[in-house]
Amino acid sequence: MNGNPQRKPRSAHFENRGRRIRRGSVMGLMAILFPVLAILAAFCINAAQMQLNRTELVVATDAAARAGGRAFSELQSVHSAQSAAIATAALNTVNGEPLLLRRDDRAGEISFGLTTQPDGLHGRYEFEKIPTDLVRQGNGLASAVRVHGTCNAWSLNGRIPFVIPGLLEQSDFETFHSAVAMQVDRDISIVLDRSGSMDDLVFNWPSNKSPWYTSTKDAGVDAGLLTSRYTSRGKRYYYASGENSVSYQQWVWQEYYQLGPAPTMPWQDLVSAVNGFLDVLEGTSQQEQVSIASYSTYASLDTSLEKDFDIVRSTVGNLTTGGWTAIGQGMEEGNESLLNSSARPYAAKTMVVMTDGIHNYGISPSAVAEDLMRAHSLTIHTVTFGDGADQALMQQVAGIGGGKHYHAATGSELIAVFEEIANNLPTILTK
Repeated sequence: MNGNPQRKPRSAHFENRGRRIRRGSVMGLMAILFPVLAILAAFCINAAQMQLNRTELVVATDAAARAGGRAFSELQSVHSAQSAAIATAALNTVNGEPLLLRRDDRAGEISFGLTTQPDGLHGRYEFEKIPTDLVRQGNGLASAVRVHGTCNAWSLNGRIPFVIPGLLEQSDFETFHSAVAMQVDRDISIVLDRSGSMDDLVFNWPSNKSPWYTSTKDAGVDAGLLTSRYTSRGKRYYYASGENSVSYQQWVWQEYYQLGPAPTMPWQDLVSAVNGFLDVLEGTSQQEQVSIASYSTYASLDTSLEKDFDIVRSTVGNLTTGGWTAIGQGMEEGNESLLNSSARPYAAKTMVVMTDGIHNYGISPSAVAEDLMRAHSLTIHTVTFGDGADQALMQQVAGIGGGKHYHAATGSELIAVFEEIANNLPTILTK
């Protein structure tokens, strides 16, 4: 036998060598891919952090703008608006730190101004800054608050450090967001027609039905609308406390004879319409103020601007009708409420003028509208009610006042009109 050790077959030698080559190739490839994957992962982590921090800044800035706008509206104070914005921003965090805002006007982080729509009613709102000192001194009318939330080298929060610094030689980043809160509060003067035509009421009683039958009046006594007593002339009937001919006949029509909804006076429809208007305002986030002026032959300011709408309702409920139709005088009285001490300097001014007739006494309402628009900044809406109203004249008044004219043919339409006006008053907008 040959004493030399056995040698591996040549095929096995090459197979082991191939394995070593492949193992070396994979290790080399992994040595290249691992750093690339690590860099991509770091980019993803930093990008996610940037998105999260930007979202946090949007939330904090929007909240600060809303709080500042609300405080500016309610308290009518630059300092209060700034304090509310600063406090609310600090309640929200960006990258784990409270968002800090400066009161200093030079920092420009809290600004005051107006919002406009250069492209019309359906366009975007644009913010026009007014120097804060002018607003503070009452020399600039502002209705909006803008907040700049920033994380940069000049802000109190500074730039935000990356979770994984050093990528592309960047160790931190900056971000910002701007929000505008527009609080269009309204001081609203409602000018009501209480002339004689507002108490017109006709009951077209069907045959064999009348409120003056003895049996009908006795039923009215049982219902508490009438009282009765015997006199030398026989049984006499009297209206119960708080009742009158109108309320009694309406009860007879609707409840006793069940002829359907009873006819109503225009004044009753107007009272319901004003109540509907106030109901809508009570559901808004703003705190509007409302005054009541009324006119017949002469005009009166019946209540100055009020936040307590129960006072306004009571005032309207106690008015009485009768006389001519002096619309212009009513507008002048209504404007007085928008100028007195209860009017808010930063609130927009609106006048709603209602009539069911034709102007026939005193100064023309169109002439008054022109005088008001020359001297003051306000919007005048007009409402006509019924077939006897001068729609053309009141359309002219609304056009002069930059407002809208509405017409109602029935009591239900009048209520709907007043509710529509209330619903269309501007509300808070944030961008």
